[in-house]
Amino acid sequence: MRTIRKEFEALVYRGIKSHGLDELSSKLFATLYSHPDLLTLEELSEKTGYSFSAVSAAMKKLADLHLVEKTKKAGSKKLYFSIQKDMLKLTLDQVKYTNELMVAPAIKKLPGIIERCKKSKSEESEKTLRIIEQYYREMIALDLILTNVVELTDQIQEKRNKE
Repeated sequence: MRTIRKEFEALVYRGIKSHGLDELSSKLFATLYSHPDLLTLEELSEKTGYSFSAVSAAMKKLADLHLVEKTKKAGSKKLYFSIQKDMLKLTLDQVKYTNELMVAPAIKKLPGIIERCKKSKSEESEKTLRIIEQYYREMIALDLILTNVVELTDQIQEKRNKE
C-alpha cells in the first residue's frame, strides 16, 4: 500500500507543481492529498524530509492561497492540516479566488483608467492606452471563461450529487 500511495503522491505532486508551486509546497500538497487523516507540522516535516521551519513557512503560504485548511483539536495546541480532496471543488474555489482578486477588480477599475489615459496629453499615452485596453479585453474574456467554468462545474457537481 505504501508504494501505491507514493506513486499517487508523485502523480499529484507533478500535477500541482505544473501550476507553479515550488517543490516543497507541491510535496506538502501531495502528501496531504494522499493521506486520509489530518497531519501536524511535525508529521509533514517527517514525511517530506524538510525542516520544521521550512514546512511551517510553506504551509502558511498554502493556507494563504486557500489550498490547505488548518484546524486545532480540542485539548491540543498543535495545528492540524488537511486539504480539500474534491478536485472539482478545489479547482472551482481557486477559479473563484482568482476572479475575486484579479479579474473583478480589473474589470471594475480599468474603464476609469482607460478614460484618464485617453485624456492624457503625454507622448506615450497612446501606446500605454493600447496596452491597458488589451489587458481590459483579456480580463473580460477571462471573466467569461471563469464564469463558464463555474457554471459547468456546478452542473457536474449537481449531477454527481444525484448519483
